[in-house]
Amino acid sequence: MDHAFRVKLLGVRGTLPVSGDAFTRFGGGTSCVLVEAGETCILLDAGTGLLTPEAAACYGKKRLTLLISHAHADHLLGFLMFPPLFQKDCRCDVYMKTRAGLDARQQIERLMTPPLWPIDTTGLKAQMQFHDVAETFFIDGVRVDTMESRHPGGSTIYKLSYGEASLVYATDYEPENDAPDAFCAFAGGCSLLLLDGQYTEEEYEACRGFGHSTIGRSAAIARSCGAACTRLVHHDPKRTDAQLLAMEAHLQAENARIRFGRGGEEVVL
Repeated sequence: MDHAFRVKLLGVRGTLPVSGDAFTRFGGGTSCVLVEAGETCILLDAGTGLLTPEAAACYGKKRLTLLISHAHADHLLGFLMFPPLFQKDCRCDVYMKTRAGLDARQQIERLMTPPLWPIDTTGLKAQMQFHDVAETFFIDGVRVDTMESRHPGGSTIYKLSYGEASLVYATDYEPENDAPDAFCAFAGGCSLLLLDGQYTEEEYEACRGFGHSTIGRSAAIARSCGAACTRLVHHDPKRTDAQLLAMEAHLQAENARIRFGRGGEEVVL
């Protein structure tokens, strides 16, 4: 049995995809993380980071599963053009929590509706199955635990456990303080924490209630919950490589285990 647990960040940008020379180090793709746990392939969110060769390579060699945190467009844009979904022999399971009376398929089809998009999910050739999200469930040998995020309209925080290692994916999360009890209990001692850190303290004053954390608060939470390794994600779309590198240097002076996530970065747990 293959016991490898690999995590690859395919898209770490928040709100909007970006491109250009100022964004090459950290990437411009929106939220998507590839998890390979033994023979199981799981993709967390379906932002534009999904449109990478690494994500498409899951099709045909491993079971393909998408765990979607919520239906905001930056987390679904890659779904619209993901190549495996247009292959008849592809089987894809999509998990997303029912919200506002809409199940996973119905939420995705709000985006895949004319005049916004020419086809809905019935136009996809893949064998699609849509699932609601339970508090705890299993995908092959991977245990998936969930909790609700503090985010407008709601969002799901996922914890994936495989063997002795665990990954917590907490994008689009606006924590109430530097040591939120429920979250620290949920994420405590995880091997890798992927945590929203979109704003500076100054930016947050104008964006309070938007559903995102500050860099300083997320770093404090990472320390409070004892994460072995932390990557802050959902970078503000206007944040350049130079700005992120300068902020990261300040963070690492205080805790070398906390960094900013980079598109294309792989972490082996």
